[in-house]
Parts: sequence; structure tokens; C-alpha cells
Amino acid sequence: MMNLKQYQPILSLLLFSALTLLVHKCFMYVIGLDQLESQFVYALPRLYAFFFLLSAVILFILIKVNQASSTHVGLTFILLTTFKMGVAYIFLKPILHTNLPHSGFEKATFLIVFLLFLATETLLTIRIINNKQ
Repeated sequence: MMNLKQYQPILSLLLFSALTLLVHKCFMYVIGLDQLESQFVYALPRLYAFFFLLSAVILFILIKVNQASSTHVGLTFILLTTFKMGVAYIFLKPILHTNLPHSGFEKATFLIVFLLFLATETLLTIRIINNKQ
């Protein structure tokens, strides 16, 4: 039977994603920009789902690499994060090519979500590296 405890970082990521999305939606509602989201190229749930899936795949691969050879986790993280940045740029392109009044806010939102997931991935990767199994 497989050890589910080793997949704790992915569960933590899921919890982080759900809570952050909820806070983000509430923040947009409080500042009165919740109606603006309907004009975004990507609605917040779609944006969070995109970054969650990329991060979950990265964490899953890192867990597997850690099982095989813990000395390669850091390099694998750097390579996968670089690949993720490329994929995120492709995902960002439609936002970059819009010239609507809200496009600056949407670009900032995309960057904030990207950075939140990058920071969380980094912290969870550190946990994977420091976890002596």
C-alpha cells in the first residue's frame, strides 16, 4: 500500500489554493471589482486551477525524484519551474494582447497569482528536501 503521507505537500497546495482563491474573491468583492472579473480573459477560478495543476504536477514529480535520489530534487525543481514559467507565459499571451481599460489590473492579478504559487511551491519543495524519510 502506498504511503499517503508523502503526498502531503499536494494536499497542502490544494488547501492553500482554495483558501487563497476565496480570499482573492472576497477582496475583489470588498473593493468593488468583482464585476470586472467577468471581463477578464481568465476568471479567477480558472487561473487558480491552471496554477494549481501546474504546481501539483511539479510537486508530484519532486516527490518521485526525492524517492529515487534526494540530491536531485533542487535541480529538478529549478528545471520544472523554468518550464512552468514558459507555460505560464503562453497562458498570459492573450492578456498581454488586450488593450482594455482593466488589462493592467488583470496582468497584475495574473502576476500575483503566479508569485503566490511560486512561493508556495518553493516552501513545499523545501519541506520535501528537509523531510528525512
